[in-house]
Amino acid sequence: MDKYQNFLYLYNKIAYIYQGIKLNDVSAVKIWGAANGKRSFTWHHFFKMFVAFSLKDLKLPVNNGFLATFMDNKRADHLNLFNRVVDNFSSLPTINYLFDFKKKVCFHPLLIIKTFVRLIKDFRHIGIPFTSKLHWIVEYIYLENTILELNKIDISRVRKYLCMSHVLDIENLLTQYLRQKGVITYSLQDGIYYIFKKNAVVGSVAYNIFAADHLLCWGQYTKDEYTSWGIDSSRLSVAGYPKGNLQTKQKNSNKYYKCLVMLAGPNFGDVNTKLLNILSSLKTQFEFVLKSHPNNFDVIDSYAKKHSFGLVPKGVALTSCFEGGEYDFCIAVNTTSYYESWIAGLPSIRYFDDRFDVFYGFDDSFSTEDEFLKLVDEYRNHPKTDEEVKKMLEYAIGFGINRYDAIVNG
Repeated sequence: MDKYQNFLYLYNKIAYIYQGIKLNDVSAVKIWGAANGKRSFTWHHFFKMFVAFSLKDLKLPVNNGFLATFMDNKRADHLNLFNRVVDNFSSLPTINYLFDFKKKVCFHPLLIIKTFVRLIKDFRHIGIPFTSKLHWIVEYIYLENTILELNKIDISRVRKYLCMSHVLDIENLLTQYLRQKGVITYSLQDGIYYIFKKNAVVGSVAYNIFAADHLLCWGQYTKDEYTSWGIDSSRLSVAGYPKGNLQTKQKNSNKYYKCLVMLAGPNFGDVNTKLLNILSSLKTQFEFVLKSHPNNFDVIDSYAKKHSFGLVPKGVALTSCFEGGEYDFCIAVNTTSYYESWIAGLPSIRYFDDRFDVFYGFDDSFSTEDEFLKLVDEYRNHPKTDEEVKKMLEYAIGFGINRYDAIVNG
């Protein structure tokens, strides 16, 4: 089975509902990891059945009924996106940053016994080690403890709820819980969402675990993709690109000489290598500077030194690379930075490999040296107009659209 089938198998086998909350939905991202060998049980995890995610300090709205949360993972780019959206609401939500919340000790012996007895029975025919079964029983008790804590909170004044991601952990739990209580729930989109047809990654969980009433999509592309999967289009609202709407014009005369190569993450290391082997034979005609994925810097640094490529220093943001007109064009390897480069006025082309899907954009993919040279020559002689770029970006990521306030507060 591929990774996606591995996930579906385990996700369905350990399905469990407590007080109307699908706990396998809350744990979906963790289930993906476990199904594909990335997580294992430790005895330290056993003590998790005696704690809960503490929501006693949850700040609730007083007047407008608008509650918002940001995930319990303090990821800077997602936090910036979230803040940009909420700062532009005409009626501001009461915001809770869940990464500041703590866990609390709690002990419900009857609950522990009942859950153990039921799930040991339910899980007896699942083809996973006993320690893995124990892992999920403990994980589910922890979530049950959290739901019991949530029951103590008076949420009667909450009428609408916005979260950063209705797929992830506590925000999924809150979304399910509040939706049960009649609260209208919304989730932001943290990147370009589309249906994976080849080698699905953890992002595919996003269209299998659809908890919110409404997903605030960036562009029509995501809405069309998710509708094709079977998600009701009424639950998909095109809200626009939340990172800004200033498009930089392209150079009037572009020599297509200095190129920023935006590489894929460590899961596609062999794909990066294939591309770099092609580019190595072209260094007399072009200057290539490599931009590593944050989780793959040491590998790319080693390759760059060995093969005399330029390299963007560790920690330098991609947006900084786009400033100052240093580069003429970009190559993107399975990364949505493709769109960001076009926004910055830098033409971008894409290296294609059979291992992944090419998401929406121009017809600009190459797999060989000859295809690369042909594509660059075409762009030199027939560059895309700024209007063509704007049209592509509008459909793909909702560039130029800002309907968040109209959708949520309208």
